Amino acid sequence: MTESARPSEGLNTTSIQERREVLLETTRELLEQRDLQGLRLILNNQHAADLAELMRQLDEDQQSQVLKSLADALAADVLAEMDPQAALSIAEEMGHEELSDLVEEMEPDDAADLLADLPEADSNRVLELMEEEGAAQVRELLTHEEDTGGGIMTSRLIALRPEMTVADAVARLRTWAEQDHEEVHYLYVVDEAGRLTGSVSLRKLILARGNARIGELAEQTLIAVRTDTDQEEVARLFSEYDLLAVPVVDDEGKLVGRVTIDDVVEVIHQEATEDIYVMAATSSEELEARTVAGVVRRRLPWLLVCVVGTFISGSVINLFQNTIASLKGLLIFVPAIMAMGGNTGLQATTVTVRGLATGQLQSGGLLLAAFRELRIGLVMGVILGVLFLGVSQVWTGTPLIGVCVGSAMVVAVVFSVVLGVLIPVLFRSLGVDPAVASGPLITTLNDGLSLGLYFTIAAQLLRHFG
Repeated sequence: MTESARPSEGLNTTSIQERREVLLETTRELLEQRDLQGLRLILNNQHAADLAELMRQLDEDQQSQVLKSLADALAADVLAEMDPQAALSIAEEMGHEELSDLVEEMEPDDAADLLADLPEADSNRVLELMEEEGAAQVRELLTHEEDTGGGIMTSRLIALRPEMTVADAVARLRTWAEQDHEEVHYLYVVDEAGRLTGSVSLRKLILARGNARIGELAEQTLIAVRTDTDQEEVARLFSEYDLLAVPVVDDEGKLVGRVTIDDVVEVIHQEATEDIYVMAATSSEELEARTVAGVVRRRLPWLLVCVVGTFISGSVINLFQNTIASLKGLLIFVPAIMAMGGNTGLQATTVTVRGLATGQLQSGGLLLAAFRELRIGLVMGVILGVLFLGVSQVWTGTPLIGVCVGSAMVVAVVFSVVLGVLIPVLFRSLGVDPAVASGPLITTLNDGLSLGLYFTIAAQLLRHFG
């Protein structure tokens, strides 16, 4: 996180919001008055996060004027703070030389994220216009998959040799601070081949004697991730071990970068957003589809799956039409059976998907989790079954319908809970995002299942007691 992106200490949420509202009003007034000098004076004393929020509320022409009023370093920080899609829209409108000037000011990982979304020809042209060292760092990051440790890391770090003294390390640190605003939490120790061998915390370095060797201070047991480690796994490590940064190594164990806590916060936000989209049977790609037809193409397939599910439910009703004709009161409780089955199944699915995503449900704990959900489903099913048994008796006055509804409610809830646990686990084993199991898919399956169970129980009771 850069200095310009860091909010001022002592400001609460209310004061920040009020300040942003004043900034927006002032900016719009200066733009209307074409007071560009005043605009530069005001905007260049703001935080990048505040300016990113300001840009979100302006139209394209106003955004362009605001960005041109900022110093290159601040403009680069603002682009890095903005929503990726919004930043991409601005970048696409800029010339290659203008964009290359801003990209050079960005941290390598932020620059790689932005250029990865541009058309390849534009991205290559921007890299050609950049200074060789900066372009090489960004190109290296672009070789990694976007959702991996290599894709979210920064290549800017401090690497030390074990024979160096603390005084040497402090001198290196001072030089770093003069050239780079990125925070340092750990200094990493590498051997002659560049392989990671340990780390030294900033606190330990400051407290050590000036003539002490780095090799003597280095922590040999450290947590590191590989360039191909999934970003969700990286985020989980940060959460479990309370990390501020973690080194990234290649297949040979060579130090190639580090992931910092601000990168992980973005990952958590991205993954949570993606899961929400998937659970709604759509995807984050919908934001990139700027036409109605593009959005429809992404939403319609799952809705068609749901249409097939409704046909299945209709077929179940048609299959048991004789049973329904014998006990017409059964139809009164069809919505209740479908709703309770779908909702309890969705609850179990949500808990299971979340457990798989956070790593709380590992292979050894899946059986216990499934058994726990089964017991929960059984208790809820019995409670709901007794409730609807009583309601049915009051509404219809037919004991047989009450027994049908009560029994079906118990069985439907239990089966829905079991499906809600097993389907995400099955999807995970097949390499499919378990979140796909949430939302329309599990609801549609449980609707058909609940109806089938309801009418099957009714048919059997009619055969024996009708």
